[in-house]
Amino acid sequence: MKFKEETLKSFGSFRFRIWFVLLGFTIIILLFLYISQVILLPAIYEYSKTQESISTALEIKKTWIESDLSTVKSVVDANANKRQMDILIHIPSSGFGSPTFTYSRDSTGSSASINRRISDVIVEELLASKTGMLFFPIDEDERQSFLLGTYVGSPENILGYIFIYTYLEPPGTTTEILKNIFFTSSAVLIMLGFIVSFFVSIQVSMPLIKISKSAKKLITGEFNVTPHRYDYTEIKLLTENLNMASAEIARTETLRKDLLANVSHDLRTPLTMIKAYAEMIRDLSGDSPEKREKHLQVIIDETDRLTLLVSDILNLSKLQSGVIEMDMKPINLSSHLKEIVSRFSMLEKTEVNLELQENIHINADNKQLGQAVYNLITNAINYSGDDKVNVRLYTLKGGRVRFEVSDNGIGIPKEQIPYIWERYYKVDRSENYKRAVKGTGLGLSIVKGVFERHGFEYGVDSEVGKGSTFWFECAAVKIKDAETDLQN
Repeated sequence: MKFKEETLKSFGSFRFRIWFVLLGFTIIILLFLYISQVILLPAIYEYSKTQESISTALEIKKTWIESDLSTVKSVVDANANKRQMDILIHIPSSGFGSPTFTYSRDSTGSSASINRRISDVIVEELLASKTGMLFFPIDEDERQSFLLGTYVGSPENILGYIFIYTYLEPPGTTTEILKNIFFTSSAVLIMLGFIVSFFVSIQVSMPLIKISKSAKKLITGEFNVTPHRYDYTEIKLLTENLNMASAEIARTETLRKDLLANVSHDLRTPLTMIKAYAEMIRDLSGDSPEKREKHLQVIIDETDRLTLLVSDILNLSKLQSGVIEMDMKPINLSSHLKEIVSRFSMLEKTEVNLELQENIHINADNKQLGQAVYNLITNAINYSGDDKVNVRLYTLKGGRVRFEVSDNGIGIPKEQIPYIWERYYKVDRSENYKRAVKGTGLGLSIVKGVFERHGFEYGVDSEVGKGSTFWFECAAVKIKDAETDLQN
């Protein structure tokens, strides 16, 4: 059973199919040559001789009509010598059966015999034909030959008759020689085709086998696939894509591990604090209102932190899976932005400055866009270097709207900018993937998801040591009455 499965697997392999196709192609070519050169040779030979006789007759007829008989004799002699045929010209006044045939060229010694065969019956058949040209088969001394008859002029006014005797060389001997040559050559060519197709199939399939083995390593979790270089353009492109996929999977796996570690840490730490302070209330501060209130506040703060983390994880999951429905409608972004910034007015250490143009309207989902803007401002506050964050909203040429959040913090190195939108990514020169300094570390991932679902252009301009500016751009809409209430 196992042998049968292995055999079927081998027959279905890319290598076997390439070998089979190349060998089959060789056999098909040989069969075509056998049919065309051996089987069809007699028919092709007879057809070519027939056409040769017809073209000769037409040439003589044309010359007879356009020139004199001396020129006709020259054409007859030239064709008879060149094509090895008997050409018999008869002028009606001579009478059939007499030795007065004019301009005959006897290349085979048979013109006298053909002369005897020309009778009134043949002439009558010739004159009665629709085309004015007939073939008469002749078997003279068991030699294959035929007689072509035609006339010059019209049936009512015959200028002369043209009879062309053509001898067909027996193709049997030639066919046998060709068969022997063909079978010998075929045996050699099939053997060469077998060997060449075998090595070609190995040459083409071996890179695919190596790529398949590398792909299997990805399944087992081995992402450091050794890159291969090949000369075939398609296989080279496939290898490059596999190497890039391997690198991306490795990076994703690192992110996954970091995500699990960070989520576990963020969940474990508040739970540990809640348990510890609950035990303190039970054992130590239960009878002291002041200590009890203080410990309870810690429990409340840690619970809020857990709620925020779970909420962000759920929001990010919904955004990435696309289950959140978009409620797109015109909104007054200027009014919404004022309401969002007002939430940060109670901060003691950070000042949020707002610069905006009034009555800027866009099409967006209130709740999702509000969350994204809130996350950008919170992120800027967390990384602000001089306790000052600037928020701007203004219009560009062409009916575009631009929103910016700027801080004067540590900035982001250029090589790290493509990764800041990943979950739990933190700008750090020593480590690329760490949880954020504050918050859940999922804020920018949520921002990315919201902007992409809206179809906004977004990005960040940053310089190390001078701060960063996060922004998005979208199309403005002209409307008088737009919704002004931002839902949380």
